[in-house]
Amino acid sequence: MMWEAWSDGDFDALEAAFAPDAQWRAVEDGPWNCSNRRQIIHTMRENRELGRPPTGEIAEITDLGERTLVGFRPDQQPIDGWPLDDGIRYMVLTFDGELVTEMKGCTSRQVALDYAAA
Repeated sequence: MMWEAWSDGDFDALEAAFAPDAQWRAVEDGPWNCSNRRQIIHTMRENRELGRPPTGEIAEITDLGERTLVGFRPDQQPIDGWPLDDGIRYMVLTFDGELVTEMKGCTSRQVALDYAAA
């Protein structure tokens, strides 16, 4: 559902999926990280307005308890420098109940699995 909302630009549904203090952490931490739901939604809106909505397909969803590994195969090679592992971007979502509390970008599937287990 979150993927469809992001792809469709349904920011009300996205906002409802995140905890108020949710974080979005890039592959490498830095000032580009988002430290709350408002910043996450702002960044997603901005990316869409700049013509960078997520286009592609979900290649994998693996439930790991309170964390979920998501593999996404973008339609095109990303221009943002986020590394691909065999053409796939990996992210780990952390949940508290049904709300996402963290999204963490990872360089590979193995890094994502290690992060999820930590």
